[in-house]
Amino acid sequence: MLCFQARRSVPRLAALFALAVLAACGGSSGSGPSTPAANDPTPAPAPAPAPSPSPMPPPVASAGIMIETEEEAVRFLTMATFGGRPEEIDALVGQEIEDWIAAEIAKPATLYLPRVVPLTSEDDRDTNNVFREEVWKAFIENDDQLRTRMTFALSQIVVANARIGGNIGDRRAAFYVDAIARNAFGNYRDLLDDVTYTPLMARFLTYMQNRKADPARGRMPDENYAREIMQLFSIGLIELNMDGTPRLDANGEEIETYDNSDVEGLARVFTGLNPKGGNFFNDADVDAEYAPLVMDDNQHSPLEKTFLGATIPAGTPGNESIDQALDIIFNHPNVPPFIARQLIQRFTAPNPAPEYVERVATAFATGTYVSEGGQSFGTGQRGSLAATIAAVLLDETNFDEPLQASECNGKVREPVINFVHYVRAFRTTEIDPNNEFQLSDTRSAADRLAQMPFRAPSVFNFYRPGFVPPGTEAGQQGLTVPEFQIVNDGSAVGYTNFMTRFVFDESPGQQNNTTFNPNYTDEILLADDAGALADHLDVLLTGGRMEAATRTDIVETLDAFPIRDGSEDDDRLKRVKLAVLITVNAPSYRIQR
Repeated sequence: MLCFQARRSVPRLAALFALAVLAACGGSSGSGPSTPAANDPTPAPAPAPAPSPSPMPPPVASAGIMIETEEEAVRFLTMATFGGRPEEIDALVGQEIEDWIAAEIAKPATLYLPRVVPLTSEDDRDTNNVFREEVWKAFIENDDQLRTRMTFALSQIVVANARIGGNIGDRRAAFYVDAIARNAFGNYRDLLDDVTYTPLMARFLTYMQNRKADPARGRMPDENYAREIMQLFSIGLIELNMDGTPRLDANGEEIETYDNSDVEGLARVFTGLNPKGGNFFNDADVDAEYAPLVMDDNQHSPLEKTFLGATIPAGTPGNESIDQALDIIFNHPNVPPFIARQLIQRFTAPNPAPEYVERVATAFATGTYVSEGGQSFGTGQRGSLAATIAAVLLDETNFDEPLQASECNGKVREPVINFVHYVRAFRTTEIDPNNEFQLSDTRSAADRLAQMPFRAPSVFNFYRPGFVPPGTEAGQQGLTVPEFQIVNDGSAVGYTNFMTRFVFDESPGQQNNTTFNPNYTDEILLADDAGALADHLDVLLTGGRMEAATRTDIVETLDAFPIRDGSEDDDRLKRVKLAVLITVNAPSYRIQR
């Protein structure tokens, strides 16, 4: 079992965070070493040892999984949402997880386009980045937290960079994300269909106004979407068993899922798509960038389309060709394990055991998941994402005995989630991202998170699912830890500086006391007692998993910063901020387990 040690950290917080990153092994729910194929987004996990420890105690036999303590509530909300607010933590205590998941699935989707349209015009004259602001607000304030988190996760599988460029760009981005949000608990086949017809995806992967072949002019259909919908959105590069391990041929070699002839055949399918209201040579409707694409059959390839062992007959109309093609892709046997493994990675384990992958893949394939308490999720149709996410969150390996002092295994949390969790935990008010320049682009800088929601740098996302981090214990054992592609030495200082500005009210908006104001009222009441404050933050932020060394750091740091006569209020607030900053940089906060 891979472990990282809860070592003593140095007082400087940048070094503290660097220690957390370097010490964390990035283990997972019981998976053993794996050896991904070169440039393969689907790694090849090997047989695994026993399941690893994870967030909560075992459920009572034959009953639903009950949340009995605040610590358990925090740990589960850390896994399933962007982090729990105090009132959400309190509400979850005494509730069965199955009931909470069912209630979240039943909530209507919070959509972006209805929020963006009233704040933008029908042209690009203004560039207020309204969509970006609404994303941060949604992550922080949305009531449908599981759907919002699921939308973010799925957007890292069916990736399109929501480049912000004026009001039309904002609306285009909102329409794409809404296509995912509406289907987040629906069916993956419908999600593929809706995303295919979004102008954002068509522009990102260059099949907007993709024309049929013209041999006389040497023109061939664009192949980008045909390649990426297979490689990244559905089946991957190698054939998989249901548990996500690679299928092997008679010589013990991995079997490729497709070749270039398949790409060429499928590329013919995605020809003829055009913005609403126009054609390849005339202007489109004013709302075309945030409406489904339409088919121009005059520009759709009439040729036979053969790929993945199937053939769409010559002369099949464009929309019907797309419908048949998506059915062929969706019904490929790779889709359940390929999608299951990536959703597990986004929520619970970076290198999941094959048995875990198979259980979730089975829920995807059958469209049904029945919890230990007997509650059923899903529609019974292949591709049900409600059944799939229930299987991810309710898997038995998520409720093994809690970790002891050695703190072995865990999932490195995404920087965006860490920040939003902090904002939610302290009931931060006046959420106005437009007033905080650091939120305009969080991807790279000495005071940034190294990740911007819905703006992955390429179609390969912020990190590859098969990434094995070099120079780590995880890498030495061949384990995948995708987040380590952006959570590294280079981004450690940026994360710490970013969090310092918000925790200490030093961001531009906070200096004017106008935006992102955390409520430290409860913490100030404990500021005189460093140990009590550390214990409180252990519950609120780390779910009872704070390392002894981190607690010692808090106590020693605050003991070195006494409360002075005449400055009691200021000093108590400063002590609280120091304790909070140490906690949000600690391994127990940055690593979910």
